[in-house]
Amino acid sequence: MRTVAIIQARMESQRLPGKILMDINGRPMLEWVIRRALQAKKAHKVVVATTGKFADAAIIELASRLKIPYHRGSADDVLDRFYGCARRFEADVVVRLTGDCPLLPPGTIDSTIDTFEKEGVDYGRHTP
Repeated sequence: MRTVAIIQARMESQRLPGKILMDINGRPMLEWVIRRALQAKKAHKVVVATTGKFADAAIIELASRLKIPYHRGSADDVLDRFYGCARRFEADVVVRLTGDCPLLPPGTIDSTIDTFEKEGVDYGRHTP
């Protein structure tokens, strides 16, 4: 099975617009998320999913600079954005990550995927 980690990211946060690209110790928050996701051994591919809005072009610029593939989809329908991304990158299993969680341990991603595979379920999630 092909497992794709999809990082959802957009600039128009309700509580803190632009937080996704705010600096944390010299790097944008999203870059920290991408770097941690890339360390997960069980994800075959890491992709950024964002919207087609002009404001989200900065997210595409960051993904491109880091050589991370991306998908632009609906600004209003998150499920459709994920579905389009999953289809485009031929995912059998989707790992949903948020772009504003820079401290997620790569081992947590791997253990969640491992449990998902072992249990043979349709949906799984990590609960801290």
